[in-house]
Amino acid sequence: MAIFIKKINPMMELPKPPFYKKHSLILKAVIAGGIIGLLYTAIIDSGSENIGLKLVLGLIIGISFGLVVVTFEKYFTYLDQYSFIKAILLKAVIYSISILIFLLFFVVLFTCILEHIALEEAFKRYISERLVGDFIFSFVASVFLILFLEISSLLSAGFFYNYFTGKYHQPIQEERIFMFVDVKSSTTLAEQLGDILYSRLLQDLFSDFTDAILASRAEIYQYAGDEIILTWKLSSGIKENRCLYCFYMLKESIKKREDYYLKTYKTVPKFKAGMHIGTAVTTWVGKVKKEIVYHGDLLNTTSRIQCKCNELNHDFIISEPMKNAVLEDESIRYVQQGEIALRGKAKPLQLFTVDFKI
Repeated sequence: MAIFIKKINPMMELPKPPFYKKHSLILKAVIAGGIIGLLYTAIIDSGSENIGLKLVLGLIIGISFGLVVVTFEKYFTYLDQYSFIKAILLKAVIYSISILIFLLFFVVLFTCILEHIALEEAFKRYISERLVGDFIFSFVASVFLILFLEISSLLSAGFFYNYFTGKYHQPIQEERIFMFVDVKSSTTLAEQLGDILYSRLLQDLFSDFTDAILASRAEIYQYAGDEIILTWKLSSGIKENRCLYCFYMLKESIKKREDYYLKTYKTVPKFKAGMHIGTAVTTWVGKVKKEIVYHGDLLNTTSRIQCKCNELNHDFIISEPMKNAVLEDESIRYVQQGEIALRGKAKPLQLFTVDFKI
């Protein structure tokens, strides 16, 4: 058994989530809200005086509307216990009333300034001329924005871009990195907790992985039972050793929440991972449900590497090609495990365990 410690480069800083990814939901809501505000103002105030100023006001109101919705989405998660339609309608009513109060203040104030009329008169005019219409607009816009945010969370960041540009309509070979992350002793955990509580644990676990995934620029390929499959394009994963540090950050994210897991589930979930690099074929498949999938030996080999974690008594194992591809970093230690025969593979593969000295 040989030990490899790379000492050429100084210790790298952990990758951090890019601003646009960490706050992507807010940015989407602001953009969508701004567009809605502009369109509504353009329709309602078409041909009126001071249309430029009113469009600016519509943009401000629309952006504020988007912020209201995305903020409330964080704090009204308990409404998700209801059916999807009921939850949307309840949220839309709450959001609409909040937005209407906001509209009332801004529109009345703006009318007073532009038309030089008393506050009371502007208020009465708004109530008689716009209140019902603005409530209907707020309600419909809230439903639209909630649906938009829900659909955005269901689809990967590049889904629409890849689909409309036709990037993967024909199979393409790409150099990719894959990491299979699997919960340790999942069968035992499921028996101890029961199916429902175990599913909630997985929900919490994968949710807590979010910052690490964003920081490492990983793409979530699949959730497969109690396993999550992450992938990177070669240049993105190798930069700053993001793909390797992803595993470290996943572990840290759960370590920070140990008290919560112990209180809620009487246990702290542990996981293992295998990582490999190589060529995969990327393409769209399906008619009823379209999805980007990866084909090739790369995925099978990565899965087999992950399966060796128990045998080698380690939670993170990578292949020799993966080790040779990453940057040298003194905070990462590799221990050679020799050539290991993998199930279904004719030739053995040199494997390394990975530890972090941070």
